[in-house]
Parts: sequence; structure tokens; C-alpha cells
Amino acid sequence: MSLMYPSSVEPSLVRGKSVPRIGRKKPESVDATVAIPGLFVTGTDTDVGKTAVATVLVRLVVAQGIRVGVYKPVASGVVYGQAGDKERLWEAAGRPLDAAAVCPQAFAAPLAPPHAARLEGRSVDEELLLSGLDPWLKTSDFLVVEGAGGLFSPLSENLLNADVARGIGLPLVVVDAARLGCIGRTLATCLAARSVGLEVAAIVLSHLHEDHGADASTPTSAAAIASAGAAALAVRLPGVAVTILGHGHGDFTPTLDWLALGRLSAGR
Repeated sequence: MSLMYPSSVEPSLVRGKSVPRIGRKKPESVDATVAIPGLFVTGTDTDVGKTAVATVLVRLVVAQGIRVGVYKPVASGVVYGQAGDKERLWEAAGRPLDAAAVCPQAFAAPLAPPHAARLEGRSVDEELLLSGLDPWLKTSDFLVVEGAGGLFSPLSENLLNADVARGIGLPLVVVDAARLGCIGRTLATCLAARSVGLEVAAIVLSHLHEDHGADASTPTSAAAIASAGAAALAVRLPGVAVTILGHGHGDFTPTLDWLALGRLSAGR
């Protein structure tokens, strides 16, 4: 699937020039951005710790007295009646607005959203992917948006996470799990993001499960991989903040100034 931004999508939250279609022209002319600072949390793949990273990030910013808006454009694999990503983000932000505003489109099947929607006889509303953010613009000082799946995973028939990230215009936080291959996966995602005009503000390597017994002290433990991976990525991507979210941690190591990172985009 080529990266495309349909001309019919004209979200009210975007100001400035229209977003050119990714892959059709160079991205230098991109000037689409929301009016307040924030970060778009994405990943190298699904199940790499995006929601854990986003919720800790949100709590840290809220603790500074900042009103944080939280938004997930679409979700799949939702078990109705059980707390999921939407509820975790909402709780972390202090329950602003209502939980439904966090993720206005959700589907049950654990598949890419357009396929999950099709199983329900529905389709992903492409305009709502962006315009669903509007209520948060009126009540928030800082935004944290969490994508679904990896940066280049499909969110609808025509749009990928990367398209929506470009439409929203916030700097990226790229998350990967601290397991073998994290350096290559993260580099590939960050370089691909830059190639389509997306700004990478930070990288987070997550190890959310505790290392046990002898495994905890080996070079293949999650903690060791995270430490080595973070060091390697910092060298290869100078200017990008790199940090780790470890098992049971309520903060990142090292700590980062998320408010400053959220203001990296031009015009802030």
C-alpha cells in the first residue's frame, strides 16, 4: 500500500498548507501542525510497549500541573467491557473529558483496523482519525497521541500511522521492545520516518517484564539489551533523545524533559 493522504480529508485541527501525499513528492513543504505542543507515540511494531510509555509520559507531564490531552485515533483488538489502552491513557491524564473522547473508533478483532472494521461491516472513518482530536485542543495544554501498531501500519484503507502523524504534526517518540534486533528495528523506523518528513524527538526502549534468575545478569537479558541498545542508538542518531523504561519503573532512565521535546516542531 502506498502512503496516501486523500484530498477529501481536510481536518479542522490542521492549519497551514495541506499535507502532500507521502511518496508522491518530497516532504519539505509540510506545514501541518496542531496549535499546541505535544508528542506522537509510535513504535517499530505492535506490542512493543507504546501504551506503557505513553501513560508514564502522561503522568510525568500531568505531575507538573499541565493539562494533558490523550488521543488514540483508532484501536483494534478491543475487548468490550474491559479496560484497555483507552482507559489507561484516560486514567493517566486524570480522567479529562470522557473516555470515549480518547479513542472514538474501536474494533474487536485483533487485526489491522481496516480489516477489523470490515469484519464488523464497518469502515474506518478517515476524517475522524484527525478531527477526533478537536475536543482536546480546547481543553489541553499538551497532547499525547498514541498510534496503533508500527509507524507504517495501516489505520484505514488509505492511511497509515505515518500519514496521520504528518496530519497532526507532532514530533515522534519511537518505542521498541528491548529484545534482540532493537537497534536495527529502531534505526529503520527512525530513518524511514525522517525520509517522509517526520521529526523524531525521542526513542524509548522498553523492558516491561522482569528478568528472572540467571537470565537477569546475562548479556541477553532485557535490561542489558536496553542499555546496550540505547548507547548504540544515541551514537547513530545524534540529536535524538534516547531513554529506557524498565520493569516496574515510574520514570525513564535517563529522565527527559518531555515538555521541551514536545515543542521541537517549527512554530512552537
